[in-house]
Amino acid sequence: MAPRGPVKIVHEAKSDAFAPPPQGAATGLRHSRSATASEGSIDEKSPASAPTQPEDVIGKGHLTIDAANRLLHEYRTTLMPYCPFVIIPPQATATALRKEKPFLFLTILTAALYDNMPLQRTLELEVKRAISHSMIFDGPATFEMLQGILVHLAWCQYHSRPNRFSQYLHLGISIITDLQLDRAPEDRFWRTRVNFDGEADQNAISWGREERRAVIGFFWFSSGISQILQKRSSFSYIPYLEASCELLASDAEYDSDCHLLHIVQLQRLSEKILLISSQHASENHHADTLEYSYRELRSELDLYRAQLPFMLTENHLLFMQFHTVELYLCQVILFDYKPSAQHPRRDSPFQVESLRMGLTAARTLLEFYISLPLRREVAFNNAGWIQLGFAVTLACKLVVAASEPSIHPHTADLTRALNLSNMLSRCVLRIQALVTSHLDARGDRDVFYHYEKRLSRAQWWFESRTLSRSQQNESFAVAMDGSSDPSIAQMPSEEEIEGYPTIPRDEFDFQWPGLFPSPTFDDLFAGWMTQGPAAFE
Repeated sequence: MAPRGPVKIVHEAKSDAFAPPPQGAATGLRHSRSATASEGSIDEKSPASAPTQPEDVIGKGHLTIDAANRLLHEYRTTLMPYCPFVIIPPQATATALRKEKPFLFLTILTAALYDNMPLQRTLELEVKRAISHSMIFDGPATFEMLQGILVHLAWCQYHSRPNRFSQYLHLGISIITDLQLDRAPEDRFWRTRVNFDGEADQNAISWGREERRAVIGFFWFSSGISQILQKRSSFSYIPYLEASCELLASDAEYDSDCHLLHIVQLQRLSEKILLISSQHASENHHADTLEYSYRELRSELDLYRAQLPFMLTENHLLFMQFHTVELYLCQVILFDYKPSAQHPRRDSPFQVESLRMGLTAARTLLEFYISLPLRREVAFNNAGWIQLGFAVTLACKLVVAASEPSIHPHTADLTRALNLSNMLSRCVLRIQALVTSHLDARGDRDVFYHYEKRLSRAQWWFESRTLSRSQQNESFAVAMDGSSDPSIAQMPSEEEIEGYPTIPRDEFDFQWPGLFPSPTFDDLFAGWMTQGPAAFE
């Protein structure tokens, strides 16, 4: 299909009054080169008119237009690959975006100020005021507001605590519902069933490709994060999402448009895993049913990866998502269901396969992180940090489970390759390099200060637990000396490690270790992924 031409959008007035920034608020970035309007859309349905436009951050002298252009460039080049749901065209300038989409402009500036936490927190307050004006008081809930909220929640790890991810998410979903963006334009109805005016329905209102990207983004954040945090998703998969992805990819305006279909398909597959988790299934889930589900879902994951038209490593967003889904499957199979007298975990070699898959996925994801260029992670969106936190938490649990004397011979190769103690130390060092001495107006530190504390606690828990386990293994090895199968100690080939080799049923019979989520463990690691006192709903 031919690209859709840009059309102008009408906006209501916004209140963009910023506090003065510290020196050097936005430096070291390159300028955008042209001065044309951003990717357009059609007129809002019910725009609010105002005789004058209040002075914004630039009008009050808190940021120059040159600094805003540099921040816009930073968003486009550094942040946007981690949020391909709100695209700013290369020709768009701060001047154009400031005029046409002032709220989106404000949220982009806020996200791009990650190197100046005090100023970023000041702008965050202005975002909150603009949202309350539009969503609570007199302003309309517009499509521009939807885009701005999506950008704002994407990097909400930088917000002051407690952050309001779930609240922003639900506000965005409410706009999607009110504007009927979760259905095709031709299926939208603007006259309700209680109208008596007899007027014909209005022409379908659409914001073209922009609206489809935004709806996909809200689904991705809602579905993916809710699974890890064990909350109910407010926006689960609907067929319209794939239809939108196919439309975007059929005549892609940007390279990222070709990846959205694969992102949605993978998240849909992840939702299938959710159906066998303890959130949906009975506590008395039979091992045979779990094994069938595990093998079916693992086959789907393998097929998904084999059918990708590009290497998984070419897209960081998809790479992290894929290995998180592997870890999520491992979590559900191994830790969601506690054994009971009626259903003990005996004779279950498929669980060792799952353990090996989890160890390999954890190693892949954590090695990816520590091998990134320094400071690359500052661009990660909130979902990426939650995925990393989940990987750290589950890796600790998996290695401790793998150190059980009866299981260790089948997992020793992968635990040695993971070398989690060293891996955690390197992760801590990376995070420490991002910590600053800056304080916001309330005296709080930056997000990386809190990440480093949580990661150090995870390291302490792991080291203390593995020390006691290693002592148990030494005793077990002495007892088994001379009686164990020498083939167990043989290192498997690289192909076997990558393929998570199947362990024949007649070679393995064990009682699964009693390492399951406990209040102590959950309290220790919950802070890494918390969304503040208001839980993700």
